[in-house]
Amino acid sequence: MKIKIISLVICTLFLMSVFPSVTTAKNSVNIDTNVAYYDGDVRGDPALIKITDEVAVCDLDDDLFVYAGVSNLYIYNIKTGETENVFVGGNIVFPKISGDRIIYNDFDYMGFKMYNINTHEKTDLIVTNWTGGGADDYQFYGDYIVYENTNSDLYGTEIFLYNIATGENIQLTDTPGEAFPENPCIYKNIIVWQLTEGPLADIIMYDIDSNNYTRVTNTSQFASETYPSIYDDNILYSYFYYDKVNGTIIYGLKMYNIGSAEETTIFTSGEPTGSTPEIFGDSIVYSVTGVRLNLYNLSTHENTTLYESTYLTTPWDLNDNYVVFTILRDGIYLYVMNNNPPDKPEIFGPAKGKIDVPTTYNFTTTEPDGDQVYYFIDWGDNTTSGWIGPYSSGDIINQSHTWSEKGDYSIKAKAKDMFGTESDWGTLPVTMPSAYEPPHFRFFEWLFERFPHAFPILRHLMGY
Repeated sequence: MKIKIISLVICTLFLMSVFPSVTTAKNSVNIDTNVAYYDGDVRGDPALIKITDEVAVCDLDDDLFVYAGVSNLYIYNIKTGETENVFVGGNIVFPKISGDRIIYNDFDYMGFKMYNINTHEKTDLIVTNWTGGGADDYQFYGDYIVYENTNSDLYGTEIFLYNIATGENIQLTDTPGEAFPENPCIYKNIIVWQLTEGPLADIIMYDIDSNNYTRVTNTSQFASETYPSIYDDNILYSYFYYDKVNGTIIYGLKMYNIGSAEETTIFTSGEPTGSTPEIFGDSIVYSVTGVRLNLYNLSTHENTTLYESTYLTTPWDLNDNYVVFTILRDGIYLYVMNNNPPDKPEIFGPAKGKIDVPTTYNFTTTEPDGDQVYYFIDWGDNTTSGWIGPYSSGDIINQSHTWSEKGDYSIKAKAKDMFGTESDWGTLPVTMPSAYEPPHFRFFEWLFERFPHAFPILRHLMGY
């Protein structure tokens, strides 16, 4: 027995000279990839993100929004964080996006032009004498552009409807006297605008299919309803009422249902509700006293202040998931209304490996909102990958790591989306028993497991 033990020691010393990696630790892998992602606004609200320092009116559709800079269109993809810069020439303002098309006004052309995002085709549409006075002076939906056509004097304004597909241009209003229509908006086959008559205003609706006009509101001499917005079957507008008896002013928001012809007061306030309230589904975005941008939920009646600034610039836009708005002297901001964290990452790979030998593991997660994701991997040996990515939701990524010491480790991984919302940790326990193991080493491993307190000198020599 003594002879066998001595032989094992001699064998061990020989093997150590051949395989010095048994006792020599190598540098472990530490991946540190610098990747840009949304850090959130400086105010610390993770749902509010500053997209760009550019100060421009922007328009939103699905996951894209567009803004202009002299002769360029900037198309921002919220999901990827990438901006496409498209040179279209001219002197352009107030681009609007719907589907795969962007409409914009070109001062040099003195009319509207169109850019197709998918085909990159640029099309000249219609020349007008519209001076581009404001971003609310026109909108488009599908094949229709509804716009104000302003003559030389203020009271020469009328509303026109242009069909992109046919080129037909129809004058919808012929307003007498000093009354004038403004702030047109469109959704599907319904067009709505504000008819200003003296100091007061009412809301007018036009049905493209039936050619019918409806005076939605008929205010008293002390009331005014302005700045309409339309989505689905509802028309939203600001409300103003002067209580002559009490000498007070009441502000608020009202809504008209097209199907039922019923008007509903959403809320009233002592503070001016400002211009251009916008509606999409159950969400309303409006300004208070012109300096606070608020988000109101029709279902829950929750009222949230998104931003407060004396440089809040109209208009703003929203959909089911996002609000975009501009702060003069600051830039464009994105507010994320509905953002779910990625699922806990799954980790696949060998549960047992060898030290000083790279081992590859697969990582994957699903992001419920379809956002791109980043991974943070903790290898369990005081090294991490840092945040790596972005990757598409559902992609399987491969990462290799080398452990320098034997032991039991726990690989942990978490994911976060483009907006910084993090998942729970996913884990995988692994064991690194040794480096390359000749048959003798496998025998020693069995021997030491069988007799855990025996052979201390041999254990020390072999690194067990």
